[in-house]
Amino acid sequence: IPAEQLEATTAEFRRVPNLFEILSYDYWHDNYGYELPARVRDRKAAYLSSPAGRAHVLAVVRNKLKASGRTEEVIAAMGEEGQLDAASGFFGGGHDVVIARRHFTDGATDNTQLAGSGTLSPEEHHRFQSFTAESVVALFDLNRYARYVAVFQNWLRPAGASFDHLHKQLVAIDERGVQHEQQMERLRGNPNIYNEYGPNYASYRNLVLAENEHAIAFAGFGHRYPTIEIYSKSEACDPWNHTDDELRAISDLVHAMHAATGVNVPCNEEWHYRPIDADLPMPWRVMLKWRTSTIAGFEGATKIYLNTIDPYALRDRLVPTLFALRDERKIANMQIATECPCRPNSLRYRTNRS
Repeated sequence: IPAEQLEATTAEFRRVPNLFEILSYDYWHDNYGYELPARVRDRKAAYLSSPAGRAHVLAVVRNKLKASGRTEEVIAAMGEEGQLDAASGFFGGGHDVVIARRHFTDGATDNTQLAGSGTLSPEEHHRFQSFTAESVVALFDLNRYARYVAVFQNWLRPAGASFDHLHKQLVAIDERGVQHEQQMERLRGNPNIYNEYGPNYASYRNLVLAENEHAIAFAGFGHRYPTIEIYSKSEACDPWNHTDDELRAISDLVHAMHAATGVNVPCNEEWHYRPIDADLPMPWRVMLKWRTSTIAGFEGATKIYLNTIDPYALRDRLVPTLFALRDERKIANMQIATECPCRPNSLRYRTNRS
């Protein structure tokens, strides 16, 4: 939409470019010859054609250049056209942010009443998740050199957030990453590994937290931080190929786990899914990692990581809260703990290789 209409509506969520990209437009341009697609160039030209749009972009570019250490003299020497050339990443970059309307909960009376994922309604959270899945596809469509789009949410400063506001980040990268490479190697040896070392293992040890028709959540194991794992049971390996019911199912469990965690616990939400160039099926899963401890010299020196909340303690802390939240109808209806069917091999990712 043009700059003149930015305040015409109150958006619940908006996708905007990150001011300081992890991989910048210049990175893609210099290494791959990436240029803005024609449709994006047209959108940039249209936005800049209005006085308000041009002033908006120039103001943001100048603030970014100043924050990067450029002096007023250097910025002025670039001229307006040079400054606008530096704005390409705002229209066709590879690092976007999905931001929520609220900074505080509606009706908040002090600045401790932050609006987080768990304070949204289940319907609002579903729209947040769905919009994020759509945005992943948009980044792949924008840049044919992207091999993966990392999706994550940093909540509170100890978890890496620059300020305490609900937002998800999406970063297009040109490699799968070490973790995916290692998982694919193990997956070739055991195609059922995600079932066996995910929901099956959790079920046998009474670590399942909640379950619904299309998703399952359990207290995770083998992590550096206390972690809640939420797996999609869908045959589809990619979030954007899930049906609306499947998207809603995993959103409901992620929302419930955030609500049970509470807004005062710093945490990272990480999305893991099959890279677009992978030849093996993988389930979509979301990890919520509580950043309740600080890695220090002992861990760095020994690579032995201390975790003060074990999976059973995590389960015991969350399950009563989940029951209470369900009774209060603050989360969607779901099966909790011993109510869950916990059927073996509930993840169906292997049945559909598309």
